[in-house]
Amino acid sequence: MTLNSLSAWRRLGCALLLGAAIAPAACVRFKHVDLKPLDEAGFSYSSLQQIEQLDPTKEEVAELAKAAHGGVSESLCVQLLQVARGHKSHFAEGEPVAALHAAGISDPSIVELARLRQIESWSGEAQAIRLTGTSDRVILAVAGRRAAGLPVPSGASLAHLKDAGVSEATVLELLNRGITDSDAESIVWRKKRRWTDEQILRDYPPKT
Repeated sequence: MTLNSLSAWRRLGCALLLGAAIAPAACVRFKHVDLKPLDEAGFSYSSLQQIEQLDPTKEEVAELAKAAHGGVSESLCVQLLQVARGHKSHFAEGEPVAALHAAGISDPSIVELARLRQIESWSGEAQAIRLTGTSDRVILAVAGRRAAGLPVPSGASLAHLKDAGVSEATVLELLNRGITDSDAESIVWRKKRRWTDEQILRDYPPKT
C-alpha cells in the first residue's frame, strides 16, 4: 500500500467517525413531534406548518389541543406559541386560555395577557371580571399594573364598583391613580350616597 493510499484510508476513517458522532445529535435536534392531536382538532395545513416551524414539544401540542377543543381558534393558538417563543418559554396554558375565550375575552386581549405573562396567574379572576360585563380595556389595565407590580384592586372590588354605577372611564382613571381594595370600598360607599364620578375623582387625585 502506498503512502498516498494509506492517507486516503485514514481520511475516510476520520470522516466516518465524525459522521457517526454527529448523527445521534442531529436525530435529537430534529426529533419529530406528532401533530396529529392538532390535525384532529381541525387545524389547517398552513397552521400546522407554522406550529412545526416553532419546534413544539409533545406537551405543548397537548396544551394547544386543549385550547382548540375549548373553542380557541387555530390562529390564536399559533400566536400564543409565538409569544411563548418570544419569552423563551413553553406554552402551558391551554385550559386557562380556553376559559378566557369562553368568558368572551377577545383574541387580541388574550394575546396581550400572554405577552404580559398574566394568563396563568389570574385567569380565573379575569373571567370573573369579564362576566360582570366589564370590558377588555379594564381587564388589560389591571393586568398591565399587576405585571408592573403596581397596586390594583381585586376582581371582586372592580365588580362592586361597576354594580355601584361607577362608569368604565372613571374606573380606568381610578386604576391609573392607583386605587386599592380599601379605596374601592370607600368609593362604593360614596356612590351609595349619590356622589357623582366627578366628585369621586376629585377625592382621589393623581398620585405624584
